[in-house]
Amino acid sequence: MNMHLAGIIPVANLKTDFEIDTPAVLLPVCAGFTAIQKSVFECAMAGCETIWIVANDDLAPIVRKVVGEWTYDPLYYSRRFERFPSQVRKEIPIYYVPVHPKDRDRRDSYGWSALYGIFCAWWVGVKISKWVVPQKYFISFPMNAYNIYFLRENRKLISDINKNFFVSRLGKTVKDNIPLPFTMFGDDYIQCRRWINKKTTKQYCSPPPGEKYPSKKLPLHERWSARSFDFSEVFEKLEEKDAHHFETEWFYDISTWDGYVDYIASGNLIKKPYEPLTKTHQHNKLLEEEEI
Repeated sequence: MNMHLAGIIPVANLKTDFEIDTPAVLLPVCAGFTAIQKSVFECAMAGCETIWIVANDDLAPIVRKVVGEWTYDPLYYSRRFERFPSQVRKEIPIYYVPVHPKDRDRRDSYGWSALYGIFCAWWVGVKISKWVVPQKYFISFPMNAYNIYFLRENRKLISDINKNFFVSRLGKTVKDNIPLPFTMFGDDYIQCRRWINKKTTKQYCSPPPGEKYPSKKLPLHERWSARSFDFSEVFEKLEEKDAHHFETEWFYDISTWDGYVDYIASGNLIKKPYEPLTKTHQHNKLLEEEEI
């Protein structure tokens, strides 16, 4: 049975120090190749069947204009020995989901955006058919830079139905608050979500001894602490035992200006893929696929 690996790209609540009005995910990682396009291509290289971009309504139209509604699987794009290569090309649909209003200003840290993308991919699959429910999720962060091309040769490890997969740098992963890609299962999602709901403060103080219900509100700055949880807190319950690890030779956190400058000056630029693999693909009004 073909396993459904869903790619999750969190964009909502991304924090940077660039202090610019344009979205940070549109910054180039190479000439003509933006950070958000890098993440979409990264998911395609990993073997994702669907890609889910978590972006709120203020940013989703901009991202959609750049990325489009579907992309090609690089593995199936160029088949030299096929008589009609275009007929065997595999298309990966891209979906856009906003963070639920009830979570905003409560649990909506950047890590929570990834968890909510997992929930949406699962929920939509359940509503359609049990046969399209994702069995595993690949989380890609736009604002990082490393050699993404190694993912193609590690597809089997990434799609391993029994073990998670982590990209690491100097032995550190997302669980050490490093924005590197990883995979997780549905059970991991449940454990992480429960942990956040248990650890976060809420609107009221805990009820005093002898009382059943809380009656005193917390100060404003102490309410809903989950809003500021970092990756190490959000993914603390993520299962890493016996997981597959791949140590990348170089990595840059480009969500900071200093990190972005170091990346541009390093010479380790991510090479832009073949143009048809990154250009905007959209459907026309007649639901016929059309390349733009």
